[in-house]
Amino acid sequence: MSRRRELRRGLAATAPYLLSHHTPDEHYRCHRLPVAGRTVHLCARCSGVYPGIALGVVAFLLGVAPGAWFPVVALGPLPALVDWALTTLTDRRGKNAVRTATGGLLGLAYGLAVPWFLTTWRPGLAAVAVGYGTLALVGLRSATE
Repeated sequence: MSRRRELRRGLAATAPYLLSHHTPDEHYRCHRLPVAGRTVHLCARCSGVYPGIALGVVAFLLGVAPGAWFPVVALGPLPALVDWALTTLTDRRGKNAVRTATGGLLGLAYGLAVPWFLTTWRPGLAAVAVGYGTLALVGLRSATE
């Protein structure tokens, strides 16, 4: 098989996951958008995360409300983690509006935390990252058992 044909096959197989990483049985976790007569699935949580990241980076670069940064970074991901855990580890299906809102808070926290961490050593930021990373690993482990 030629490389070009292999590349086309790979792109065709992955195209449905370009805007949503969910399999068809999880499309209820997506916003459905009509585009050119077709339905495009857009991950509900990610549709909040990316604008949130942009907003956080802008707030960081402009120095907007630096006194609020640590609480946002420490608490902003919590609603998304709780919603994810409830809808992954239980039979709750959840709501896309909640996924988008909690994704926005998560993205805002990311958008502030990453440039802040990269420009200023703050042990508290590292502690927050380790804490959420640990909680996520525990949740993922529970989800796969």
